Amino acid sequence: MIRTTQHTLSLIAVGVSLAIFSGSASAAGFALTEQSVTGLGSAFATGSSAASDGSTIYFNPAGMSFLKKRNTVTFGANIIDPNANFNDKGSTNAAALGGANLNVNNEEGGDAGPVAIVPNFYYTRAINDTWTAGIGVNAPFGLVSDYDDGWVGRYYALRSDLKTININPSISYKANNALSFGFGVNVQYIDASLSNAIDFGGICAATQTAGTCAALQLSPQADDGEVEVSGDDWSVGFNLGVLWQASPATRIGVAYRSRIKHNLEGDADFVVPNNAATGNATAIAAGAGLVNGDVKADVTLPDSFSIGLNHQVNSKLTINADVTWTNWSLLQELRFDFANPLAADGVTTLEWEDSNRYSLGLTYQQDERWTWRAGLAFDESATPNSALISPRVPDADRTWITAGFTYQPSHKMNIDVGFAHLFFGNANVNKVAATGSENFLRGNLVGDYDIDVNILSAQARWRF
Repeated sequence: MIRTTQHTLSLIAVGVSLAIFSGSASAAGFALTEQSVTGLGSAFATGSSAASDGSTIYFNPAGMSFLKKRNTVTFGANIIDPNANFNDKGSTNAAALGGANLNVNNEEGGDAGPVAIVPNFYYTRAINDTWTAGIGVNAPFGLVSDYDDGWVGRYYALRSDLKTININPSISYKANNALSFGFGVNVQYIDASLSNAIDFGGICAATQTAGTCAALQLSPQADDGEVEVSGDDWSVGFNLGVLWQASPATRIGVAYRSRIKHNLEGDADFVVPNNAATGNATAIAAGAGLVNGDVKADVTLPDSFSIGLNHQVNSKLTINADVTWTNWSLLQELRFDFANPLAADGVTTLEWEDSNRYSLGLTYQQDERWTWRAGLAFDESATPNSALISPRVPDADRTWITAGFTYQPSHKMNIDVGFAHLFFGNANVNKVAATGSENFLRGNLVGDYDIDVNILSAQARWRF
């Protein structure tokens, strides 16, 4: 018993270590759906109803009771390669600052989507004939974007890095041969770091006389500083599910993941341009509260609800369908509360809306060693219009086309591989720098994005 416990703890530790990698959002908002390689191959149509491997801990914990072998270990990794290129369509600074072209260096930011790795780990173990326990470690939310320093939207975003680690101990109860229930606890860590440029020349022009700004050699767009805000937090949520074998060929799953509220605490670090670091310019920065200090932010990560169907057409072919709703309307704004009383709250209006993902997948069991998968999904954007699209998360409706396979080299091991290509719809940006608005000194950001994502995933599964 002691040896088994030590073995289990060692596997959990490895899973936590793997989950420290950053993620790059591929589902709506900044959600990461890539929690299963077998699921990816069928566009996650299998999520709440298939119970094909240990990833059912995340998608529907009731599925642990339906695993063919309930003692399993799964290690997976997803390589996400997003391409996000901004096309400037005439961005300008605030009219009060002259309305000049913001793209003074003719920079559009480059490819803002760096490659990211999203790993996951699952362990399940039968307790007795009716109870199965398990634990999953994954990253359900994540975001990485990185623009060139001089790009046209630098006052909105430079670098964004949000990562989560979710530790999900779960248990399932098999009420009878047709019905099971599952419940899990989610212990979640979040770490976020966001940066953007600050137009110190614009601040001077808006708050001081022209003579003062000339003496300090500060002019709009020519003298940028920078701010980086970072914070982290631990919090707790839950997930639950029901799986019903409606007939020998048909299985229906329902699953819910709770929202998790995080109270992030961290630091705000400001960089003042060289010619603004002496004399009255330093006082200008201090008077606006642009000095290093503590910062807080409350972020509620959304709950979601899924319903899925798994229907076995014959001994070789299975059809899956899934609909997942995500409560993105919880995110109406992102607000940073600076400890410095002179600093106004940093606010980004989001006004996101709830979104749905619709998935359809096919699984073909060629023989005992080879299984093939294909899927199609449509994922709705959480951003309602072009005025609210953030360069940190240039969201748009997306269509998933996926494929994958499983190779079974032995009766105890499976190797799974999946690939997905995501086509994005229009991601137009039209942020207006109205007087008195949060965007005033950021300028008018006008343009659109060319976006697509490729995902290559692999995992290994052991049964014992």
